[in-house]
Amino acid sequence: MGMTRKFLRDERGSISLLVMALFMLLVITSALMTNINSVYLAKRALTQGTEAAAQRGVRNLDLESYYSSKYNLSRLIFNISGFPESDPGIPIDCQKGSEDALSAMRSWASLGREVTRENLGDISIDQIECDGYSLSIQTSAYATLPFTIPFTGLSKVRISSTVGAFDERKITDNFYGLSIP
Repeated sequence: MGMTRKFLRDERGSISLLVMALFMLLVITSALMTNINSVYLAKRALTQGTEAAAQRGVRNLDLESYYSSKYNLSRLIFNISGFPESDPGIPIDCQKGSEDALSAMRSWASLGREVTRENLGDISIDQIECDGYSLSIQTSAYATLPFTIPFTGLSKVRISSTVGAFDERKITDNFYGLSIP
């Protein structure tokens, strides 16, 4: 019994246990932060690529809607007399816009794959919606984690990004070539 008390009161080596525990905590925290940072950077890259594709798709003007006898003499008289039109935006050709957005995503993914092969896997375009004035794109990809999470086997995380864009006219007081103060 005396020997057991002496062993329990002996504090030799306790500082090394504390240092090992803190070191393990530091390693686990570093691995976790590295995984979080990797997912964040992959998400940011996916969002930037999706934004670029949406902006490229929005630039396609629907000429028929834009010039469909909307700007005629009666509209000029209303604008001059102080009843300006409400501007819904610039009409988009949805078919061409969707094709342009797909093309932009494909070219971005093929360029980005060489640079970030470990971070971004295959990118999929989940949805493209166009209402004639705005275009929205939803994409997803898998981000590969640098450190596999123990006991879960988690080595990839699915990330997604949804972006919408619309084109608008510049606010001006120049209608039909006439400056109206």
